[in-house]
Amino acid sequence: MFFQDKSFKTMETGVTAAWIQQQVHTQNIANYETPGYKAKSLVFSDALIRTRGAEGKRLAPSTYRLADSEDTTIRPDGNNVDMDVESLSLYKAYVQYSMLLEKIRKEINNHMYVVNNAPR
Repeated sequence: MFFQDKSFKTMETGVTAAWIQQQVHTQNIANYETPGYKAKSLVFSDALIRTRGAEGKRLAPSTYRLADSEDTTIRPDGNNVDMDVESLSLYKAYVQYSMLLEKIRKEINNHMYVVNNAPR
């Protein structure tokens, strides 16, 4: 089944990660004027974790957590949100999200075409 396919699961995981990235950057932008606010970022324990399955080595998505960025202070009030960085990162996450959704849409259309045009 298509929805159980490894490539679909990978795209689904990517869509979720890009969505969460957008939420984090949006939260940072919303707190741009909040004194003492520290920008948040997603930290992945590993980009991909190697696991061993019946077919040998394969890659599985890792877990993530939110982390405060404590290393820099941009303003005297302790806020370290860099609007340029956050805006660019938000756009990058949006493009990734949109691209993955388009890829999923095309894959579904391909499967629908096969199903609708299969010999009966």
